Amino acid sequence: MGYKEKISDLLTDDVISLLKTIENNGYEARIVGGSVRNLLLEMPISDVDIATTALPNEIIKIFEKKDVKVIPSGVNHGTVTVVYNKKGYEITTLREDIETFGRKAKVSFSKSFETDSNRRDFTINALYMDRNGKIYDYHNGISDITEKKVCFIGDCRTRITEDYLRILRYFRFVAYYGEFKFDREYLAVIYDLKRNILTLSSERILSELLKILELDHSYKIVPYMLPILDELFSIKCDPLELCINIKLSAIEKLCLLLKFSECDFGELIKRYKFSKKIKRLLLLEGNFHASINVAKKYLKKIHKNDRKFFVIWFVIRGIISNEISKIEATKIQNKLMDFINSEYVDFNFRASDIAEYNLSESNLQKIMMQTKAVWISSNKNFSVKDCKKIAENFIKSLE
Repeated sequence: MGYKEKISDLLTDDVISLLKTIENNGYEARIVGGSVRNLLLEMPISDVDIATTALPNEIIKIFEKKDVKVIPSGVNHGTVTVVYNKKGYEITTLREDIETFGRKAKVSFSKSFETDSNRRDFTINALYMDRNGKIYDYHNGISDITEKKVCFIGDCRTRITEDYLRILRYFRFVAYYGEFKFDREYLAVIYDLKRNILTLSSERILSELLKILELDHSYKIVPYMLPILDELFSIKCDPLELCINIKLSAIEKLCLLLKFSECDFGELIKRYKFSKKIKRLLLLEGNFHASINVAKKYLKKIHKNDRKFFVIWFVIRGIISNEISKIEATKIQNKLMDFINSEYVDFNFRASDIAEYNLSESNLQKIMMQTKAVWISSNKNFSVKDCKKIAENFIKSLE
């Protein structure tokens, strides 16, 4: 690993200053978790977390004396956030979990870094580094990083029952750090415990799912997650396998999955705190067959930012329901994509809007083209009513 060449990305002047400040007051402090892992993987480092033998109130006193802002972000669990040079750093007292029930664990503070490491989820997340760059690895995390393995610390079932969000985190970490190498024994335990994921808040579930779906190759992970998705949303098929080469946002991927839920959408919306966009995509029309003309009419009515999603869902729905073949789906998709990228899609003025003038076919076509040209020059800001006035002016010029 060539991490030593980039160690300054983690051990910045600010981070070293924070560690020194704690140590100069008689306590130990080390960087812990994801930032150490990402340094070893030579991946970008975002948040830097610090573990310390100092209690939260002691950290508050240390930094308030230096006029450094401290936020008591999770004092009951030993965590405060120190805002140093406009950046937040979570500093957490070493601890062990006495009773665990998700985020509401009952904790006991400790003076041992090894004891603290035992409560963490994966070996690659239980690495510590001091301000001199020395790494402390209590669970063979460095070896697992080298071998691209995502391993629970200790017993898998025990770790998961401490916080059922770890079910979803396992899938995300295998996708991101483990090159999709699943442990069959872990999967067996995960599937056995899957029902308990319903005890989590909808916010935590959706947040973790979107992190998974943000990954470029998330389609590789969904087949392994189907038992979980079925438990959460009654999803029994994988529509994402049909759009491997299509660029979709995490929200669009989630909605594409949800569109094939066997649950009533109203029930899903009530159960989960979906964003406005997710609700909007879920409620898109679906009670029609794979007709291009019908789809075009519908595309003109919906939010322009939803049109690409609608096209993808429209053709995949046709494939899964056996209404169209994959070859036909590609042709339909291309035609509809061309349509939504054309100038015509938002031009809602119709020949029927000026039917009372009884124009010949050639004159009607001419008026429509002239009106559309003016509409385009207005950056498509003119309404149907505006377009009719414009058309009437052109009609007068025919007289």
